[in-house]
Amino acid sequence: MYDGEEMKVPSLLESIEKEAKRRVYATMIRYLSSYQGQVEEAVDDFHRGSHSFYRANDEYVPHWQGESRGAYELVYWDLRQIEAQIYATADDLLHEISREIAQIWRKIEEL
Repeated sequence: MYDGEEMKVPSLLESIEKEAKRRVYATMIRYLSSYQGQVEEAVDDFHRGSHSFYRANDEYVPHWQGESRGAYELVYWDLRQIEAQIYATADDLLHEISREIAQIWRKIEEL
């Protein structure tokens, strides 16, 4: 009977270790999902801000002339380039977060 009890102890320890790993992985997924949501929210906020800027641009800028118009055009195109970079970086970041979450899910499934 003693030999049978020895067999159960490693199995119980292994089960406890697997459950601990699952919980750690689940916590990692929750944090990454939260981070992903925050990135998406920041991108949405940025999009709303840039949309407001472009609406104001369409309404007021056509009436500008001379040096102020030229200076504004330089800023406008700089902002357009920055906007493109922000969206590209956000897409890359969101993709990487999703990839990391998928890898962690695979680790959970392997347990």
